[in-house]
Amino acid sequence: MFSKRFIYCFLATLSVSMAIFTKKIALLAEVPPLKLFFQFMVVAAIILSFNIILFQKKEIYKVKQISNSEWKKILLAGFFLFSAYFTSTIGLKYTTSINYGFLIRSSLIFSAILSFIFLKERLHRSMCLLILTFFVGVYLVSTSGKMIIPQFGDLLILAGGLFFASFSITQKLVNKDIPSEIIGWGVMSSGAFYSIIASVLFKVNILSVQAIYVVLFAGFFEAMVVVFMNKGLKITSVTYYYMVTMLAPIMNGILGVLFLNEIINAVQIFGGIILLISVILAQKLKF
Repeated sequence: MFSKRFIYCFLATLSVSMAIFTKKIALLAEVPPLKLFFQFMVVAAIILSFNIILFQKKEIYKVKQISNSEWKKILLAGFFLFSAYFTSTIGLKYTTSINYGFLIRSSLIFSAILSFIFLKERLHRSMCLLILTFFVGVYLVSTSGKMIIPQFGDLLILAGGLFFASFSITQKLVNKDIPSEIIGWGVMSSGAFYSIIASVLFKVNILSVQAIYVVLFAGFFEAMVVVFMNKGLKITSVTYYYMVTMLAPIMNGILGVLFLNEIINAVQIFGGIILLISVILAQKLKF
């Protein structure tokens, strides 16, 4: 029987994988990366807004109960989310996809450290060993065992990993009495606001309809990521959440093979097995 925390974190991870998959299709349709990023942020915010208006009517009144300090955390989380996508998107331009696939998972390490500092979560030896095991699996799945050659963009991708972890930590700090859907709506809406400003500064036309249906799906799955993430963070730790998200490379590998004619080798399969075992071990740790 799966625990409630695993179900929420797994649904968030599944949404992450589907968001990555749809973004990949959009990029194959030659949608510029920055345009795609700005568009799916805005689409996700719109979807979460409709979700609250149509399906969360009983919770809308709680928006008025959010204090100024809680709003500051929500806006800050939105800024971290925007910064994470922005730095990692730019960083990908100056490094390889292999480096990106591995380094963006640094959010697991950053989340453990930040959770220890700001949330007073334990950072014990078994957790550190499990994190190391996760990275062995991610390395094999992402790189097929190939050596990573440092690039300039790697620093930006590491910054993106730090911002993703900071985004999650900040959400965790928001009052638990605020519904997950409200927190997700506030965070994504603020992220969309920053994206609109950035699109003006960088002269990116976010009203373009290029591969619009794929972009809409990407926005939908990004919205689901934020909702399920917040549901999970209300009952578990940020570190545990990021451990479960390490399943995303496996899911994307399967999707790539089935729909994008990508090929996986024995090394990647072995890395996937390590990741699956690591997730199973994570269920036994109380954090």
